Amino acid sequence: PRSEDAERGTVQLLTIHGAKGLEWEVVAVPRMTADELPAGSREGSGWVRFGQLPFEFRGDARELPRLQWELVTTQAEFDSGLKTFKVELAARHQAEERRLGYVAVTRAQDSLLLTGAFWGGQGKPRPPGVFLAELAEAGLIAELPAESAFEDNPLQGEAEIEQWPLEPLGDRRRFVERAASLVNSEIDGARPAGVWQRDLDLLLAERDAVALASAVVRLPERIPASRFKDFVTDPSGVARALRRPMPEKPYRATRLGTRFHGWVEARYGASSPSELVDAASGDLDFEQQGDDLDLVELERLQGIFERSRWATLRPVDVEIEIHLPFDGRIVICKIDAVYEVDDAEVDDAEVGDAHVDGQRFEIVDWKTGKAPSGSQDLEHKQLQLALYRLAYARFKGIDLSRIDAVFYYVSDDAIVRPERLFDEAELLAAWREATAPDGS
Repeated sequence: PRSEDAERGTVQLLTIHGAKGLEWEVVAVPRMTADELPAGSREGSGWVRFGQLPFEFRGDARELPRLQWELVTTQAEFDSGLKTFKVELAARHQAEERRLGYVAVTRAQDSLLLTGAFWGGQGKPRPPGVFLAELAEAGLIAELPAESAFEDNPLQGEAEIEQWPLEPLGDRRRFVERAASLVNSEIDGARPAGVWQRDLDLLLAERDAVALASAVVRLPERIPASRFKDFVTDPSGVARALRRPMPEKPYRATRLGTRFHGWVEARYGASSPSELVDAASGDLDFEQQGDDLDLVELERLQGIFERSRWATLRPVDVEIEIHLPFDGRIVICKIDAVYEVDDAEVDDAEVGDAHVDGQRFEIVDWKTGKAPSGSQDLEHKQLQLALYRLAYARFKGIDLSRIDAVFYYVSDDAIVRPERLFDEAELLAAWREATAPDGS
């Protein structure tokens, strides 16, 4: 808000928060309809949602409801505590909205205008907000209509599109542009353009291009296994990205994959008392993190997984991160799941190099995207599995021949098993060839 006093004849537009401590002769509070003022609660399960910070770690923890989960011993006890927690969250939200409403209606010195409308931009009419209804019940304002006089939105089809922000120059734009054109023409005309100017420009551009192309890019010390194939198959592209990092758009597919991985992790960890909070009664509240399409697709993937062979198996490790020393660097291997499987549980044709007598281990990498488009694509993607296998073998002290690794493309319900996985020597050879300074 403006810090100085308002000038006579002006209207100030402020949020209710911004109006605290101030007063005006006349105040108007619009849109006092349901779900607007007061606004509906978006708390849901509070911090018991994907990606939310537990309230105990927040600076205002003392003012927030507390979920009593530490001493629960059964799922029923936790569910009861969670239900109470949600009720307290809703009550706190209502109290905050009421305090906000109090601020709004106490800013006026002389006149207060409160308005609401059944219709706005939504498809169904909204009733008056509870604050407006309470004022009417107390006889402080006129009785409110019980329902809208229109069956359909009377504003439908009449929406006007305005330019925002408004034209800053207004009617003066053509004069300003004319003046700027004259100034630019004078600047361009004043530049000395000798007979060598074009040659000099070309030479300088060539120098800059050569310097950029020949610049040695320092490789990062830590390399994600999921990016290893990019270093091997497209070293020039990786070098450009390292030389000039650019922010990446958070793609919907990436967001969906993150949610699915979190769901699988919670599913397998739900039997541990310390992890009940992470997987209680479906209250991970994924819908708070994205649109309805994401939720529908997530539920479809969950259904496919529940019908797959992995649903009945119990992994020995889930979401385990291993730091693999590799040619002077560290490769970060984030393994989704590892299963201990008898030879008899999988056909000989499926187990590949890991087919030995006795127990064997199978690493599974969940994929929510598209399956490899061809043999070359699969060969590139197997580098990630090969690194996972090598890392897990070292971490557990297991012979490499006892470990297999596969992709499970959930959307297609397809297990993709490379014909062979690189061993350590082959991984090193591919890495060194791609990252050699001379590119050979």
